[in-house]
Amino acid sequence: MRWWEPERILGGEVVELARATAADSEARSALVPEAVAAIVERGWFKAWVPREFGGLELDLEAGLRLFEAAGWADGSFGWSVMIGAGGGVFAGLMREATAHAVFDRREAVIAGSGNPRGRAERVPGGFRVNGRWAWASGAPWATTFTANCVVTEGGVPVEGAGGGPLIRAMAFEPGQVRILETWDANGMRGTASHDMEVVEAFVPEERMFSVFEGEPWHPGTVFRVPFVEFAEATTASVLPGIALRLFELVADSVRERTEYGGPRLLAERDDVRARLADALVGVEAGRTLLFDAARETWREAEGGRPGAATLARLSLGANFAASSALRAGGLLAPLGGMGLNQRASEAGRAWRDLMTAGQHGAIRATVLAGRGAELLAG
Repeated sequence: MRWWEPERILGGEVVELARATAADSEARSALVPEAVAAIVERGWFKAWVPREFGGLELDLEAGLRLFEAAGWADGSFGWSVMIGAGGGVFAGLMREATAHAVFDRREAVIAGSGNPRGRAERVPGGFRVNGRWAWASGAPWATTFTANCVVTEGGVPVEGAGGGPLIRAMAFEPGQVRILETWDANGMRGTASHDMEVVEAFVPEERMFSVFEGEPWHPGTVFRVPFVEFAEATTASVLPGIALRLFELVADSVRERTEYGGPRLLAERDDVRARLADALVGVEAGRTLLFDAARETWREAEGGRPGAATLARLSLGANFAASSALRAGGLLAPLGGMGLNQRASEAGRAWRDLMTAGQHGAIRATVLAGRGAELLAG
């Protein structure tokens, strides 16, 4: 018995492909080309991109459900779909001509980093950029790279509107970027989240944009959802999918295994049944809140910028969905048996992927403090 239907969203052939190639992707520390091609063929890297660029222009809830389903198929596959699609919101923030140059091609996908680890020195016609950024998921199949930089003049940081350094994103051509194969994590290995580096790269003025300031040129609804809350929701959405798959695999295992030193099946024990139910209802509660908050955020965004309370609820829903999935993993792991420790085990891979995904800064418990302050301020 279950009440989620990821196969309906993805299609059975994609689920089969993602799982059949997962071990190879894990060994390579990158999705196999067939998996990337399947994502491109279905337009999932362009989930948020406007239709005039050949994108799907999904609403927020539909996108989150897609990422959850992809995570259920395989953690690295789901994360790659989500993170690759995330760059699509830059289509409304870049200059229109630049957005077309970046997103018109069918296989368009961005890899990069939001951390301002680079320096962009103003020069005639643009910027001279140097920097190194960690965790550029999807780097091997990216058609464009973006990264935030501190803007400088004469080597001195330019002051931004808030008094701190001016931060701007730069869009690099693949030939300007060196991919450093540093990704050797316990989980999410197939995401190819390597470091990226640029040295003395010239970026024309028209390929500079801001992620957090200014108004989008495109009227699409997704561009009216602030990037911080958007990133929290999309990042969190993959975790319930992985947790649901882990639940299925562990449940199958306890149906077949007997308790240590005795003939009774684990599935006949009340404590095992209670732990499974606790794990599943927690995931369901988290994903239900996240999807509900996404629907309300989208409804308000269709009429303008969503209200502060609505955005706070989306942020809290994202964090709750992620933490509930991680808690479920903690409940399920003791039931998984020694098979959970085997690198070739699908359940073991799901466990590792879930724990690794839960370390992302957008959904860690530390983000709750700011939302708590908003709630206390009334």
